[in-house]
Amino acid sequence: MLGLAGISGWLYTVRKEKLGLDIQGGVRFTYKMNLAELKPEERDRLDVNRLRQILENRVVGRLGVAEGTVQLKLPDQWIIELPGFTDATEAERVLGTTASIEYYHAKTVATDRAPIRKYEVGQQTRFKESPAYEFKLRATGKKILPGTPEYKEMIQSWDNDTSTREVDPILKGADLADAKAQQQGAESYIPLMEFTRSGAEKIERWCRKYQNRGEQLATVLDGVVLSIAPLKDNVILTDNAVIEGRFETKYVTDLVALLRAGALPVSLDKIRSERVDPTIGKFALGQIQNAGMIAFAIIAAFLIVYYVFPGIVALTALLLYILFTLTALKLINATFSLAAIAGFILSVGMAVDANILVFERLKEELRGGKTLQAAIDLGFKRALPAIVDSNACTILTSFVLMVLGTGPVKGFATTLIIGVAISLFTAVTVTRLLLNFLVGSGLGANPKWYGLNRQWFGEKFEAGAAAKPLAIISKRKLFFAISLATIIPGAIAIGMGGIKPNVEFLGGFEAAFAAGNTEITTARIVKNLEAAGISGANVKIGGDPTNKLVYVTVPSKDIQGQSQQASARIAQAAGFKAEDVREFNEVGPIVQKEMVQNAILGVIFSSVLIVVYLAIRFGFALGGFVVGLRFSFAAIGALLHDVLLVVGLAAVFGFLKGWEISGLFVTAMLTVIGFSTHDTIVIFDRIRENLRRHLPGEDIGHLIDKSVTQSIARSINTASTVIVSLVLLIWIGSATPDLSFFNSIMLWGIIAGTYSSIWNASPILYVYDRWIAKRKGEQATLLGIAAHELARMRVLAQEQDRDARARATEEQYGQVRRRRAATPPGQVPLDD
Repeated sequence: MLGLAGISGWLYTVRKEKLGLDIQGGVRFTYKMNLAELKPEERDRLDVNRLRQILENRVVGRLGVAEGTVQLKLPDQWIIELPGFTDATEAERVLGTTASIEYYHAKTVATDRAPIRKYEVGQQTRFKESPAYEFKLRATGKKILPGTPEYKEMIQSWDNDTSTREVDPILKGADLADAKAQQQGAESYIPLMEFTRSGAEKIERWCRKYQNRGEQLATVLDGVVLSIAPLKDNVILTDNAVIEGRFETKYVTDLVALLRAGALPVSLDKIRSERVDPTIGKFALGQIQNAGMIAFAIIAAFLIVYYVFPGIVALTALLLYILFTLTALKLINATFSLAAIAGFILSVGMAVDANILVFERLKEELRGGKTLQAAIDLGFKRALPAIVDSNACTILTSFVLMVLGTGPVKGFATTLIIGVAISLFTAVTVTRLLLNFLVGSGLGANPKWYGLNRQWFGEKFEAGAAAKPLAIISKRKLFFAISLATIIPGAIAIGMGGIKPNVEFLGGFEAAFAAGNTEITTARIVKNLEAAGISGANVKIGGDPTNKLVYVTVPSKDIQGQSQQASARIAQAAGFKAEDVREFNEVGPIVQKEMVQNAILGVIFSSVLIVVYLAIRFGFALGGFVVGLRFSFAAIGALLHDVLLVVGLAAVFGFLKGWEISGLFVTAMLTVIGFSTHDTIVIFDRIRENLRRHLPGEDIGHLIDKSVTQSIARSINTASTVIVSLVLLIWIGSATPDLSFFNSIMLWGIIAGTYSSIWNASPILYVYDRWIAKRKGEQATLLGIAAHELARMRVLAQEQDRDARARATEEQYGQVRRRRAATPPGQVPLDD
């Protein structure tokens, strides 16, 4: 163990953590590959690894971002993160271009020898920071501008091969061998293109075909004509050509660098962009770190004060857990976003759960008269099923988040999965090894050091659980009524429009503005926006009183243009300056649809996985998969209360504070589902255990009441450490409205989950069991099945015992016969 800790410590110091964009600032883009523009054979040959390499070359070589990441999100999206890079316009220009130069025969553009063609060359202008040519219709004089459908239609009319549906230029990007900046005059440069052998043959063939006819040759980049000029008389282009025009030197060098880095084999459509100012993240990081340290100090004090000697052992294991988890996250190059750090702090609180389950069971066995070593062995053995099952459900819900989520959501899920997995190891293996070693060596051998007299959270009920348990089943209607009462305010808030989707679910733009310490209200900003013709906006105010931040979400219907133009328009309409923008987020309809779909799928998949897992685990121990489904459906029934409460709370917060549901909200909801199932399993596992050894004449209601009473301290204690962490995160570590919302939903969701696990899940199981009794008889109930299983096991045990006695008798008789056979004639065998 010391060796593993030493290796982890060394790896932790040599590996540098990767901070998320929300901490160090930067830009993030999501692009979708336009696969529809490719021919079937081109789609089959598409090399995503080559595409990744080209994008990485642009990130590092062109933008100079050494720690940038390019990640493929199946089936057809790329997520590109540029930490520390804040010029979103420049990044978009470099990343968004295919850098695929194409040469067209502009056969519908008028020339000196064919003046009556449809289009005429206009003046040179700029489009998206790039030189471009305008055109006009010869018949009407109407301008054809870059970026318009008419412009695209004009280029399509230059098709070199009209026999196919795809537009076919003379030369494509694959025909380019190299690109250089060629000096022209004293200080100007023009791009020089060098072609491959096949490209040289293509351009030479075209030049010979149209020699001395003055036909227009157009150079097109990303659907924009960079240059157009007639082919000069007696000129045959072969292995190279220049792009004529007036170009800034920086543009030429940038273009040449892009072309040399490689042309994208497919165009990319931007479907989302985010820009984050580093000042917000640094402030938030400091807050969340302070909250984490205070939470750890409180958890450490709780372990030592409440569990005494085992608490010290658990604290040692917890320190190793923190070291192992942080090292593992660094080794897999995980991103430490604000949400991921919150997830880690949360996982520290959850890592204590396994120790609490073991120690409470250990204390129970000691009170039952077991020796210390026997109590330790039984404590770990009998707590293990609940620990494994509960943590498995947390991992399942986190896995759904990791698959369906992106950015901060994926980081949170990854952190939680790794944290839960390592906590199983440290709590079950490390704690047990340390405890056994110390007790075996004489340290910690006194039972008084195990906090037996500390019964502050319901342990006092355990002693009388068999004779006088808590009245859970008989008062189930009251508990159901309380659950319904907690849901009603949220339902009212939903009806009043409290659910406010953020830009991920709404589509459009979200901007954060620095407001300093000025007096400002959401109503005033909404009024400013409406006066400027922007309706349907939502406004939130965050930060601290001396450094306020105003978050404005605007649907895309009232805002047109590129990100930079939209940012300036929203700033002006809201009453801010362009330099006040600290964050900007643009989400297109594709991402919006995906977010809504993933939110629904996340809840469905998590519920299905939990149902199947619990049915297998509990059915394996009692009656098979179908019987196990009873436990699953009871757990889902309790979860329904938690989900409805969480959604209702989201509406209440949205109505009162303007907080919006986002990917982090879905993350919080699914985490609550996992944690609520965790608590439910602790109780269901005790019910399963008591069913195997139920008392003669005991009814299911009494058995469930007894099981809940025996488990209530575990449920309260395991929830308390997480609740403490979340309270501190809300109080200290929530620098943004999204984090405040996330932590608040988690807090109230886990409180609701603890309530439903104790007072809803078991009564639902009871009601379901009584319904089965009415339909199929008592033999089909849980007690009936358990009694049948116990009877069958007794019969099997008796048969095994009878077989063992028969074998022993036969062996003894065989030994007698062998001895008699070995006795010389005239002697009496010893057995006689």
